[in-house]
Amino acid sequence: MSLDILALVIEMTRFLNPVLLGKHDRPAPDYGIFPSLVRFPAKLTADDYRLAAHGSNEDPIPKPLTAHVHVPARLGHEVNGAARYLSYLKHEIALQGSLFDVDRCIEQLVLTGNGAGCLGDDQLAGLMTELRRHFGLKRSRDRDFSLRTGPNRLSPQRLADLIALGFNRFNIDIRDAGAAAIERLVEIQAASRHAYLHPPTLELALRLPGRTPAGFSALLERLVCLRPERITLSRDVGHCTADWPRGSGGSVPGDLGGTPERSETLALLVQGIERLVAEGYVHTGMGRLVLSSDTLVAAQRRGWSQRCLEGYHLHGDSDCIGFGVGAISHVADGYYQNGRKLPDYYARLDAGELAICRGYELNADDRVRRDVIQRLMGSGDVPYTAIEKRHRIVFRNYFAPELLVLQEMAGDGLVDIRRDRIALTPPGRLLPNRLAMVFDGAFSESKPRYLQMV
Repeated sequence: MSLDILALVIEMTRFLNPVLLGKHDRPAPDYGIFPSLVRFPAKLTADDYRLAAHGSNEDPIPKPLTAHVHVPARLGHEVNGAARYLSYLKHEIALQGSLFDVDRCIEQLVLTGNGAGCLGDDQLAGLMTELRRHFGLKRSRDRDFSLRTGPNRLSPQRLADLIALGFNRFNIDIRDAGAAAIERLVEIQAASRHAYLHPPTLELALRLPGRTPAGFSALLERLVCLRPERITLSRDVGHCTADWPRGSGGSVPGDLGGTPERSETLALLVQGIERLVAEGYVHTGMGRLVLSSDTLVAAQRRGWSQRCLEGYHLHGDSDCIGFGVGAISHVADGYYQNGRKLPDYYARLDAGELAICRGYELNADDRVRRDVIQRLMGSGDVPYTAIEKRHRIVFRNYFAPELLVLQEMAGDGLVDIRRDRIALTPPGRLLPNRLAMVFDGAFSESKPRYLQMV
């Protein structure tokens, strides 16, 4: 183990202090967007969104597009629920497509929601056909078209079929790493490399029922041998739980025992980070680890990586279109959310309207705070001069109260407050949202709808 890696592991181990964790790991937004959803009023309408879309088309160099397509899990409980939902989704795609110039290409496509990975190939093909009909989809290899699924729904043949549809990134929820699962992952990785794709990201749920330190250690050892490029340690149970393969004893997650407590989940998180860092992985924040050769590492060091609703990406300078129930769009300085319940979503589309029910337009103060928060959540580095030049402020004066609050966190080793910048330490990357929350002027701890890392 190199001295740099050893020093990093030692620094991470410092953060195991339960008193220190209890002090700082409090509910906070995950800052996939800023401001958080609780600040969205109902006054912004679909007409405001149309104006924003038209204005973005008129930019001298219009931004590329990102598309988030949300497919909820509960559709499977209704007769023809998925088919009905997809028909409305296609209608919404057509309505949205009429608002944006055809030369604005979708560079990033993310299928979100617990039901996305359970769609059949014919359903996915229909969805992609509709997107191509109304939008330009980027064809070059640097596009990011991703799908999250369970390991038993992804084989080399299905991988080839999904690649033909345009997908080139895959996230796989991993529950265990028995012989059959490892064999399947080896096949998928080999097929990915043969197709010149990025190997799939493996997502490990920490709070899975029956998860123990010994079992988790064994799982990590098996996965480390595969050298996946990206591994995410998630506090939540995976997104395709109903589709996960049964264990060797025929058990599903709910049969395996109690869910780890908060302190146990922390121990699993640090155990995973320490083990993977020792193998040459870099912790980029919020439990995501990547090999040092990954493009995300270089992007983070250069300040290009940004936090989004679905994790981290390199397409920060884009307008985001959200499709589906509850989906969020971000165009220019406005955020817009679709109806959050299926009846409302369907009713708006039946009326020939966009599904948007509420939104929020950023003011000057929001833009300053968003810039700081995005840098903390992305690169973990906030140079004062960059913020000052962009927003015409004096950083230390504008954020004097926030810098005082950060002093205590700096004393606990989570952040370095330097003469010219703020920089997260490796332990601070465990809780970047908690530090970013200091700069969220509208945050209220009385509203508990936020994320704790553990």
